[in-house]
Order: sequence, then structure tokens, then C-alpha cells
Amino acid sequence: MSSIKTNISNHFMSSDNSLLYFETHQRSDNDTWMLLVHGAGGSIRTWKKQTEELGAQYNLLIVDLPGHGNNAGNSEQFPNYSFLFMAERMWEVVDHLKIAKLHIVGVSLGTIICLQMRISQPARVLSVIMPGAIVKLNTKLKVLASLSLALAKIIGYRNFYKLSARIMLPRNNHKKSRDVFIKESKALSINEFKKWTALYYNLNKTLLEFFYLKSEIPHLLIMGSQDHLFLPPAKDYVVQHVNAEISIVADCGHVVSIERAQNFNTICLQFLKSLS
Repeated sequence: MSSIKTNISNHFMSSDNSLLYFETHQRSDNDTWMLLVHGAGGSIRTWKKQTEELGAQYNLLIVDLPGHGNNAGNSEQFPNYSFLFMAERMWEVVDHLKIAKLHIVGVSLGTIICLQMRISQPARVLSVIMPGAIVKLNTKLKVLASLSLALAKIIGYRNFYKLSARIMLPRNNHKKSRDVFIKESKALSINEFKKWTALYYNLNKTLLEFFYLKSEIPHLLIMGSQDHLFLPPAKDYVVQHVNAEISIVADCGHVVSIERAQNFNTICLQFLKSLS
């Protein structure tokens, strides 16, 4: 692969803590932008296997979620979170950079933030790409989500996160992605764990609201064949939405963009090429 030159610019939160930390990989003013949204417990580093290949064709905007990565300790003024709050913080960064329209890509819990962004400002979204899409909960996860706050208080918030990671990524070949998210989650304070865990309590209600909302925007769900919790609902989602399609990566778990990075990059770029 030929090397690429990007203008990488790192920005921390503004002095009033209103702007999230972000990183840009900009090829030129004329290239289309792509926003990458990591999941709970991740960070900008979650996307390190995408920056070179995707950045060879698109301007990339990668943002740390509140309380994550370089935003650790910078969101104490917010007593609680919602997916609308997350989406608004993302749009603030997009507005700050004066980006009119862009493709949005989110992994795991980041897919829900992307769907909320699409709902909030659909005219600015060119497409939605969701590796490890979370679009509905099965019975096991409904129970876990409803018990999340109580269970986390008993076993500890960090242990609850580790338990959730092992439930989602149980196999030996999932260890790489499981370890990445557990390692990155160490940057979160206990207060941040509490706020993010609180999101799980109403997660099923939120997903049910999003599941049937129609959109003309192209959607791609990229799922691992071993994603035992989220693959069946992803297939149902594609049946419900004529502008959505699914690509299933063999012998892969929930976090496709890490576990099968090359497959994900190829599928992603092929999908975007088909739109043009």
C-alpha cells in the first residue's frame, strides 16, 4: 500500500469543557469526511487499524466519547448521559470543523450513537456503517441491562464491565478485541462507569424506538458470524429497512473492526464505492 500524507490535528476540550477531544486525518479540503465513533470503554485508539486504509480515501474525524481516552476526567460537570447527549456532542465537533455532510461509522455501543446522530440531523448523514451493530437486545441482555445498576453496585463497576465484555466476546479468538476494550476502559473513573452503566437501564426502550424508524440513508451492518448476541437482531433489522444491508464476517466475534480489521476495511470501502 502506498503511503499517505495527512494533516493530523489534535484538539482537547475547550476551556469550558464543551468540546470533546478529537483527531483529524485530513487528505484535502475536497475529500469526503468520515466520522469514527468508538464504543463504551474504547477510545480513539480503537480505530488505529482503520486510519491508514480508510484515511487513504477519506478525511477522517475520530472522537473520544465523554469520559473516555483524552476526555477522562473532563466531563464531571454532566451528572448523567443519554444517547441524545452523545449525539449532540458529536455534532458539536462536526460543526466546529465546519463539515457539511459526512459518513458516520460506529462500533458496538457507538452504533447507537450513530443512529441517534442520523435521527437528529438526517440531511447531513451520507451513510451509516455499523460494525458490531447493536439494534435490539435478546432476553439475556434485557435481563443484564435491567439489572445493570444493581449488579454493578454489588460486584463493582469495573468488574461489571469485564463481565459484560466476556459475555459479548466469549471465545478464545475474541480475546484480542476483548483485551483492547478492557485495557482502554481503565481510563474511565468510577463515576464515569456509573454514568455509562446507567445508560443500560433504558437501553432496550431506546433500541425499540430506533429499530422501526425508517430512513432513506444507506446503512451497512458488518457483523461477525460468532456475534451470538447481536447477529440475529441485525438480520431482522435489515429485513425491516430497504436501505440497509448486512455483511457477515466468518469466524469473527462482536468487534469486527478489531478482530478482522482487514475484512472490515475492505467491506467498508466497497460499500462506499457502491454508493458513488
